[in-house]
Amino acid sequence: MSVDFQDDIGEDWDMAAALAENDSGEGAAKGAEKFSNLNQALDQAGSAIGDLHDSLPMAFRFNWHRMPIYCWISEQDGDVGLVLETDLGPLPYTLENKERRAYLKQLNDAGLELPIGEFLVTEHSRFRHRVKRTLEAPITGSVIVTAVVPLLLTARPYHELAKTG
Repeated sequence: MSVDFQDDIGEDWDMAAALAENDSGEGAAKGAEKFSNLNQALDQAGSAIGDLHDSLPMAFRFNWHRMPIYCWISEQDGDVGLVLETDLGPLPYTLENKERRAYLKQLNDAGLELPIGEFLVTEHSRFRHRVKRTLEAPITGSVIVTAVVPLLLTARPYHELAKTG
């Protein structure tokens, strides 16, 4: 599994804008001010990552089985939550692929209850699978990895279901 990390902290990955979409309706500019990234947390922590709670909220992304995975970690109501979104590709226009569009729309039905996570369509017509989980304190690198890996493995059949349609 490869992990993307920024060589230049100022490089724009559009993560702040994506985080702002998940936040309480604040704009992308506010999200850019509010959200840190994994590199900043690593710089603050030094050579060993300890409790990252003071670096929250944070975001990072990586590729797994040729699918971009976006991860947000933030504190809400006293709990630290992890949101993992897998980008499963674009939702095609009807003229492009009517059958695939209908299939993905069925998966995105509000009445469909999945054992893990939910399918959603972003404002940019990207089809994604989102999983949420509460993290145990202290928030360390190993706690994050220990949460992310089982979520990915458990959600993989749903990724494959969306990809095969």
